[in-house]
Amino acid sequence: MDLASRYKGVVGFVFGNENSGSSEDSYVERLLDRISNGVLAEDRRNAIAELQSIVAESHAGQLAFGAMGFPVLMGVLKEERDDVEMVRGALETLVSALTPIDHVKRATNEVQPALMNTDLLSRESDSISLLLSLLSEEDFYVRYYTLQILTALLTNSPNRLQEAILSIPRGITRLMDMLMDREVIRNEALLLLTYLTREAEEIQKIVVFEGAFEKNFSIMKEEGGSEGGVVVQDCLELLNNLLRSNASNQVLLRETMGFDPLISILKLRGSSYSFTQQK
Repeated sequence: MDLASRYKGVVGFVFGNENSGSSEDSYVERLLDRISNGVLAEDRRNAIAELQSIVAESHAGQLAFGAMGFPVLMGVLKEERDDVEMVRGALETLVSALTPIDHVKRATNEVQPALMNTDLLSRESDSISLLLSLLSEEDFYVRYYTLQILTALLTNSPNRLQEAILSIPRGITRLMDMLMDREVIRNEALLLLTYLTREAEEIQKIVVFEGAFEKNFSIMKEEGGSEGGVVVQDCLELLNNLLRSNASNQVLLRETMGFDPLISILKLRGSSYSFTQQK
């Protein structure tokens, strides 16, 4: 049984039966057919836009997408790389499929489609590899949505994604490169790396080998050090992950950069002692 079909029973249960004629189910199926088999590129792009909208707004739409949508959109990401608008749309739809719809109140024992979709996608190491390859694309939104997808996967399935990234050549290197990207991309990558390095000693060592200390302190300096905001806080959390229980990283920091960059964060500016909670 392939991974796309393993949830069809769940979908059938939620909709009443596997052959349910629910409007969301059939609508999602028609849109996926247009994306897969459409002749005109513009029609396929429009179908992706409509799919993104229903997946972002409808609990049942998210669930229907999870049963049959991943192979179609991963195919778009693989085969349509030259069509930036289509790739953007596919990635934005995946972000929506992995994002819980907060305004919908559901019973705690009911199927949570965003979590189900995260589980489904994170099982596919080839999909993770494909997503990481998109980080080298020139388009800003392609890189941004890709990082959001990886963060969603890591938040809900940390161990599985950590294993997948470790198995992919240059996987962590691609993520580290994002720390030198534009500010929005950099901040998203910083958040992802903070999640990724929690309780993962092997990843902590690779991240440091890829220049995490230098890049981390550089970002904190750019953001104003002790006067910085949430970005500096994220940098410190990442640094804490890299050092707290990792003796080899502690030694490496002491022998390479020393403690001066860290101590400089504590230097106060001006005479005001009215600190915010964050500071």
